[in-house]
Amino acid sequence: MKVYTEKDFKEIVTSLKNNNILAIKTDTVFGIMALMSQDNEKRINELKQSSLDKKISIIVSDKDYLKRIIDNITEEKAKLIDEKLPGKYTFIVELKDDFIKEKGFTRKDFGVRVTSNDFLQNIIKETGPLLASSCNISSLPPCKDTAEIKSQFKNTPLEIVAGEVTDNTPSTIISIIGKITVIR
Repeated sequence: MKVYTEKDFKEIVTSLKNNNILAIKTDTVFGIMALMSQDNEKRINELKQSSLDKKISIIVSDKDYLKRIIDNITEEKAKLIDEKLPGKYTFIVELKDDFIKEKGFTRKDFGVRVTSNDFLQNIIKETGPLLASSCNISSLPPCKDTAEIKSQFKNTPLEIVAGEVTDNTPSTIISIIGKITVIR
């Protein structure tokens, strides 16, 4: 199991661009991340021992990028995004058809985050949007540090950017498909 530190920035970006799956700290929990593709969504679900059709969120570099890829964004919804992001929020949105087709997906609804973690933002600026799911085997709690990741994911191809999270609280989820609704 390959373990990086944040000093290995170029190697981490290269590994993601080579279609590897990495555990990287966000501003909430550790996330399992990979380039955005339907195949990688399946690979992440297999790694987590989740249902293969479980939807996985994406993380984008900034809120302006997010607003450009949302289908039918209203002024009210754009204002909410500006107020809450970057930060500990996931927005359920419908993405534009051209963006979805470019990424090889057929569904339009995604949970999308803009992290306030500068290191992760810089990675995404190099790789483009990343799929991201909490770093845990489906029946277990999210991992808080490198040791827990190694324990839960031993004998897997998961690579790790070493670290620790102190606030293991998942993000608040807000749907802005149709009516604005707080889900969690």
